[in-house]
Amino acid sequence: MQSHYRTVIRKQDIGMRISALYRQQQLSIGILDVSSVEVLKETIDWYIQNMNCSIHVIMLEERYEEYSFDELYPDVSFVLFKTLVSLGEQINAFANECYATYFLVVRSDIQMIGFSGSTLLSLMLDKRHPACITPIMLNLDMEVLPTIRTPYIKGREIVPMSFEPPIEIGKTALNLYPVMGIGLYDRALFQRLRGFDEEIVGEYYQLLDFGIRVHLFGYSLFTFSDFAVRFSQKHSIIEDRSECEGMERCYTRALSIHRIAGKNVVEKWKPYVDKKLLKEEVKSKQIILQKTDFFTLIKEWGYEES
Repeated sequence: MQSHYRTVIRKQDIGMRISALYRQQQLSIGILDVSSVEVLKETIDWYIQNMNCSIHVIMLEERYEEYSFDELYPDVSFVLFKTLVSLGEQINAFANECYATYFLVVRSDIQMIGFSGSTLLSLMLDKRHPACITPIMLNLDMEVLPTIRTPYIKGREIVPMSFEPPIEIGKTALNLYPVMGIGLYDRALFQRLRGFDEEIVGEYYQLLDFGIRVHLFGYSLFTFSDFAVRFSQKHSIIEDRSECEGMERCYTRALSIHRIAGKNVVEKWKPYVDKKLLKEEVKSKQIILQKTDFFTLIKEWGYEES
Protein backbone atom coordinates (compact mmCIF):
# COMPACT_ATOMS: atom_id res chain seq x y z
CA MET A 1 0.00 0.00 0.00
CA GLN A 2 1.40 3.38 -1.03
CA SER A 3 0.63 6.32 1.24
CA HIS A 4 -0.57 9.56 -0.33
CA TYR A 5 1.46 12.32 1.25
CA ARG A 6 3.60 15.27 0.35
CA THR A 7 6.55 16.84 2.10
CA VAL A 8 7.42 20.45 2.82
CA ILE A 9 11.17 20.60 3.29
CA ARG A 10 12.84 23.19 5.47
CA LYS A 11 15.34 25.41 3.67
CA GLN A 12 18.34 23.82 5.37
CA ASP A 13 17.35 20.40 4.05
CA ILE A 14 17.09 21.24 0.35
CA GLY A 15 20.83 21.33 -0.25
CA MET A 16 21.37 18.31 1.92
CA ARG A 17 18.92 16.29 -0.16
CA ILE A 18 21.02 16.97 -3.24
CA SER A 19 24.14 15.66 -1.57
CA ALA A 20 22.48 13.24 0.86
CA LEU A 21 24.96 10.48 0.15
CA TYR A 22 27.81 12.66 1.37
CA ARG A 23 26.21 14.79 4.05
CA GLN A 24 23.78 12.50 5.82
CA GLN A 25 22.56 13.82 9.16
CA GLN A 26 23.05 11.74 12.26
CA LEU A 27 19.64 12.28 13.83
CA SER A 28 16.22 13.49 12.76
CA ILE A 29 13.15 13.89 14.98
CA GLY A 30 9.62 13.11 13.86
CA ILE A 31 6.73 14.55 15.88
CA LEU A 32 3.40 12.76 15.44
CA ASP A 33 0.53 15.25 15.63
CA VAL A 34 -1.92 13.69 18.11
CA SER A 35 -2.99 16.67 20.23
CA SER A 36 -4.52 20.12 20.07
CA VAL A 37 -2.88 22.74 17.87
CA GLU A 38 -1.77 24.68 20.94
CA VAL A 39 -0.03 21.66 22.45
CA LEU A 40 1.54 20.78 19.10
CA LYS A 41 3.01 24.28 18.80
CA GLU A 42 4.41 24.09 22.33
CA THR A 43 6.00 20.74 21.48
CA ILE A 44 7.57 21.99 18.26
CA ASP A 45 8.91 25.07 20.05
CA TRP A 46 10.50 22.90 22.74
CA TYR A 47 12.31 20.67 20.24
CA ILE A 48 13.53 23.68 18.25
CA GLN A 49 14.99 25.21 21.41
CA ASN A 50 16.44 22.05 22.94
CA MET A 51 17.42 19.63 20.15
CA ASN A 52 20.05 20.60 17.60
CA CYS A 53 18.88 18.43 14.70
CA SER A 54 16.33 18.44 11.90
CA ILE A 55 12.67 18.27 12.92
CA HIS A 56 9.79 16.78 10.96
CA VAL A 57 6.12 17.05 11.92
CA ILE A 58 3.79 14.33 10.65
CA MET A 59 0.24 15.66 10.34
CA LEU A 60 -2.83 16.13 8.15
CA GLU A 61 -2.41 18.53 5.24
CA GLU A 62 -5.73 20.22 6.05
CA ARG A 63 -4.61 21.20 9.55
CA TYR A 64 -1.20 22.32 8.28
CA GLU A 65 -2.81 24.74 5.82
CA GLU A 66 -5.57 25.91 8.18
CA TYR A 67 -3.09 27.10 10.81
CA SER A 68 -0.33 28.29 8.42
CA PHE A 69 2.39 26.09 9.88
CA ASP A 70 4.64 26.93 6.91
CA GLU A 71 4.78 30.56 8.05
CA LEU A 72 5.12 29.71 11.73
CA TYR A 73 7.95 27.20 11.28
CA PRO A 74 10.07 27.83 8.15
CA ASP A 75 12.92 25.76 9.61
CA VAL A 76 10.78 22.66 10.24
CA SER A 77 9.96 20.00 7.67
CA PHE A 78 6.46 18.53 7.36
CA VAL A 79 5.14 15.19 6.15
CA LEU A 80 1.53 15.86 5.18
CA PHE A 81 -1.21 13.30 4.63
CA LYS A 82 -4.45 14.04 2.80
CA THR A 83 -6.44 11.60 4.95
CA LEU A 84 -6.04 9.75 8.23
CA VAL A 85 -3.62 6.84 7.91
CA SER A 86 -2.21 4.22 10.24
CA LEU A 87 0.67 4.84 12.63
CA GLY A 88 2.88 2.52 10.60
CA GLU A 89 2.26 4.48 7.40
CA GLN A 90 3.17 7.73 9.15
CA ILE A 91 6.45 6.38 10.53
CA ASN A 92 7.35 4.69 7.22
CA ALA A 93 6.88 8.00 5.40
CA PHE A 94 9.00 9.86 7.95
CA ALA A 95 11.75 7.23 7.65
CA ASN A 96 11.73 7.64 3.87
CA GLU A 97 11.96 11.42 4.04
CA CYS A 98 14.29 12.20 6.95
CA TYR A 99 17.68 11.35 5.35
CA ALA A 100 19.36 10.62 8.68
CA THR A 101 21.35 7.74 10.15
CA TYR A 102 18.94 7.51 13.08
CA PHE A 103 15.44 8.83 13.54
CA LEU A 104 13.52 9.54 16.73
CA VAL A 105 9.73 9.15 16.81
CA VAL A 106 7.86 11.16 19.44
CA ARG A 107 4.32 12.46 19.91
CA SER A 108 2.96 15.95 20.43
CA ASP A 109 1.31 14.87 23.70
CA ILE A 110 4.53 13.78 25.41
CA GLN A 111 7.31 15.74 27.08
CA MET A 112 10.93 14.65 26.80
CA ILE A 113 12.25 14.42 30.37
CA GLY A 114 15.32 12.27 29.78
CA PHE A 115 17.47 12.02 26.65
CA SER A 116 21.16 11.25 26.85
CA GLY A 117 21.98 11.70 23.19
CA SER A 118 25.62 10.57 23.30
CA THR A 119 24.76 7.48 25.34
CA LEU A 120 21.87 6.53 23.07
CA LEU A 121 24.00 6.88 19.95
CA SER A 122 26.75 4.80 21.60
CA LEU A 123 24.19 2.06 22.23
CA MET A 124 23.21 2.22 18.57
CA LEU A 125 26.85 1.58 17.64
CA ASP A 126 27.18 -1.32 20.08
CA LYS A 127 27.84 -4.83 18.75
CA ARG A 128 24.27 -5.76 19.70
CA HIS A 129 23.15 -3.23 17.09
CA PRO A 130 19.58 -2.59 18.29
CA ALA A 131 16.96 -1.83 15.69
CA CYS A 132 15.18 0.46 18.13
CA ILE A 133 15.61 1.88 21.64
CA THR A 134 12.39 2.78 23.44
CA PRO A 135 11.95 5.11 26.42
CA ILE A 136 10.57 4.69 29.88
CA MET A 137 7.10 6.23 29.79
CA LEU A 138 5.52 8.09 32.68
CA ASN A 139 1.94 9.20 33.00
CA LEU A 140 0.55 12.57 34.02
CA ASP A 141 1.13 11.69 37.69
CA MET A 142 4.80 10.77 37.05
CA GLU A 143 4.08 7.06 37.53
CA VAL A 144 6.08 4.56 35.45
CA LEU A 145 3.88 2.77 32.93
CA PRO A 146 4.25 -0.99 32.24
CA THR A 147 5.65 -0.71 28.70
CA ILE A 148 7.88 -3.79 28.65
CA ARG A 149 6.26 -6.45 26.47
CA THR A 150 7.36 -10.09 26.58
CA PRO A 151 6.42 -12.86 24.12
CA TYR A 152 3.72 -15.27 25.26
CA ILE A 153 1.19 -17.57 23.61
CA LYS A 154 -2.17 -18.25 25.24
CA GLY A 155 -4.07 -20.98 23.47
CA ARG A 156 -3.43 -20.23 19.82
CA GLU A 157 -3.07 -16.47 20.20
CA ILE A 158 -0.05 -14.25 20.83
CA VAL A 159 -0.73 -12.41 24.09
CA PRO A 160 2.34 -10.36 25.15
CA MET A 161 2.70 -9.91 28.89
CA SER A 162 3.41 -6.44 30.34
CA PHE A 163 5.91 -5.34 32.98
CA GLU A 164 7.38 -2.09 34.28
CA PRO A 165 10.88 -1.24 32.98
CA PRO A 166 13.83 -0.83 35.37
CA ILE A 167 14.36 2.79 36.35
CA GLU A 168 17.95 2.59 37.65
CA ILE A 169 20.37 4.82 35.72
CA GLY A 170 21.97 3.08 32.74
CA LYS A 171 19.68 0.03 32.77
CA THR A 172 18.35 -1.63 29.63
CA ALA A 173 15.54 -4.16 29.35
CA LEU A 174 14.70 -6.30 26.33
CA ASN A 175 11.35 -5.37 24.79
CA LEU A 176 9.25 -7.20 22.22
CA TYR A 177 8.01 -4.14 20.30
CA PRO A 178 8.01 -0.31 20.51
CA VAL A 179 4.83 0.64 22.37
CA MET A 180 2.98 3.41 20.47
CA GLY A 181 5.89 3.47 18.01
CA ILE A 182 7.88 5.85 20.22
CA GLY A 183 11.63 5.30 20.06
CA LEU A 184 15.01 5.85 18.46
CA TYR A 185 15.40 3.78 15.28
CA ASP A 186 18.35 2.74 13.13
CA ARG A 187 17.07 3.98 9.77
CA ALA A 188 19.04 1.63 7.52
CA LEU A 189 18.08 -1.41 9.57
CA PHE A 190 14.47 -0.25 9.80
CA GLN A 191 14.25 -0.10 6.02
CA ARG A 192 16.14 -3.38 5.59
CA LEU A 193 13.44 -4.99 7.74
CA ARG A 194 10.86 -3.24 5.49
CA GLY A 195 9.49 -1.03 8.24
CA PHE A 196 5.89 -1.39 9.34
CA ASP A 197 3.50 -3.54 7.31
CA GLU A 198 0.92 -1.14 5.90
CA GLU A 199 -1.37 -4.00 4.90
CA ILE A 200 -2.00 -4.57 8.60
CA VAL A 201 -4.66 -2.06 9.65
CA GLY A 202 -4.44 -2.12 13.45
CA GLU A 203 -1.68 -0.17 15.25
CA TYR A 204 -1.07 -2.92 17.82
CA TYR A 205 -0.53 -5.62 15.20
CA GLN A 206 1.67 -3.32 13.10
CA LEU A 207 3.94 -2.72 16.10
CA LEU A 208 3.86 -6.37 17.20
CA ASP A 209 4.67 -7.59 13.69
CA PHE A 210 7.66 -5.24 13.39
CA GLY A 211 9.02 -6.11 16.83
CA ILE A 212 8.75 -9.84 16.24
CA ARG A 213 10.57 -9.53 12.91
CA VAL A 214 13.37 -7.60 14.64
CA HIS A 215 13.95 -10.45 17.10
CA LEU A 216 13.41 -13.34 14.69
CA PHE A 217 16.03 -11.97 12.32
CA GLY A 218 18.59 -11.77 15.11
CA TYR A 219 18.44 -8.10 16.13
CA SER A 220 17.41 -6.51 19.42
CA LEU A 221 14.94 -3.95 20.68
CA PHE A 222 15.09 -2.66 24.22
CA THR A 223 14.03 0.04 26.66
CA PHE A 224 16.68 2.29 28.19
CA SER A 225 16.27 3.99 31.56
CA ASP A 226 18.21 7.16 30.58
CA PHE A 227 15.61 7.82 27.86
CA ALA A 228 12.28 8.93 29.33
CA VAL A 229 9.09 10.68 28.26
CA ARG A 230 6.03 11.87 30.13
CA PHE A 231 2.46 12.07 28.83
CA SER A 232 0.95 15.50 29.40
CA GLN A 233 -2.60 14.18 29.79
CA LYS A 234 -2.70 10.37 29.88
CA HIS A 235 -3.00 8.34 33.08
CA SER A 236 -2.56 5.01 31.28
CA ILE A 237 -1.93 3.41 27.90
CA ILE A 238 -4.71 1.32 26.40
CA GLU A 239 -3.84 -0.86 23.41
CA ASP A 240 -6.58 -1.99 21.04
CA ARG A 241 -5.71 -5.67 20.58
CA SER A 242 -8.95 -6.59 18.83
CA GLU A 243 -8.86 -8.46 15.54
CA CYS A 244 -8.23 -6.32 12.47
CA GLU A 245 -7.68 -6.59 8.74
CA GLY A 246 -4.23 -7.98 7.99
CA MET A 247 -3.54 -9.43 11.45
CA GLU A 248 -3.04 -12.84 9.82
CA ARG A 249 0.13 -11.42 8.26
CA CYS A 250 1.57 -10.88 11.73
CA TYR A 251 0.69 -14.43 12.82
CA THR A 252 2.02 -15.95 9.62
CA ARG A 253 5.43 -14.30 10.00
CA ALA A 254 5.60 -14.95 13.72
CA LEU A 255 4.43 -18.53 14.04
CA SER A 256 4.76 -20.29 10.67
CA ILE A 257 8.40 -21.23 11.21
CA HIS A 258 9.51 -23.70 13.87
CA ARG A 259 13.19 -24.24 14.57
CA ILE A 260 13.75 -27.98 14.84
CA ALA A 261 17.20 -29.52 15.33
CA GLY A 262 18.87 -26.31 14.20
CA LYS A 263 16.79 -26.01 11.03
CA ASN A 264 13.80 -23.85 10.14
CA VAL A 265 10.67 -25.78 9.25
CA VAL A 266 7.48 -24.20 7.84
CA GLU A 267 4.23 -25.15 9.55
CA LYS A 268 0.90 -23.33 9.24
CA TRP A 269 -0.44 -21.74 12.41
CA LYS A 270 -4.21 -22.11 12.23
CA PRO A 271 -6.61 -20.35 12.46
CA TYR A 272 -4.48 -17.30 11.57
CA VAL A 273 -2.66 -17.78 8.30
CA ASP A 274 -2.17 -15.61 5.23
CA LYS A 275 -1.68 -18.18 2.47
CA LYS A 276 -0.31 -15.67 -0.04
CA LEU A 277 2.24 -14.32 2.42
CA LEU A 278 3.16 -17.84 3.49
CA LYS A 279 3.97 -18.78 -0.10
CA GLU A 280 5.57 -15.58 -1.35
CA GLU A 281 7.53 -14.43 1.70
CA VAL A 282 7.87 -17.04 4.42
CA LYS A 283 8.74 -20.04 2.27
CA SER A 284 10.97 -18.14 -0.15
CA LYS A 285 13.09 -15.86 2.07
CA GLN A 286 12.22 -15.92 5.73
CA ILE A 287 12.95 -19.60 6.27
CA ILE A 288 16.56 -19.05 5.17
CA LEU A 289 17.25 -15.75 6.92
CA GLN A 290 15.37 -16.24 10.20
CA LYS A 291 17.75 -16.83 13.13
CA THR A 292 15.27 -18.16 15.67
CA ASP A 293 11.54 -18.74 16.17
CA PHE A 294 8.88 -17.27 18.41
CA PHE A 295 8.69 -20.35 20.58
CA THR A 296 12.41 -20.13 21.34
CA LEU A 297 12.00 -16.43 22.15
CA ILE A 298 9.45 -17.35 24.81
CA LYS A 299 11.81 -19.89 26.37
CA GLU A 300 14.87 -17.66 26.30
CA TRP A 301 13.26 -14.35 27.27
CA GLY A 302 13.77 -14.95 30.97
CA TYR A 303 10.63 -13.58 32.59
CA GLU A 304 8.45 -15.14 35.25
CA GLU A 305 4.70 -15.34 34.74
CA SER A 306 2.76 -13.88 37.66
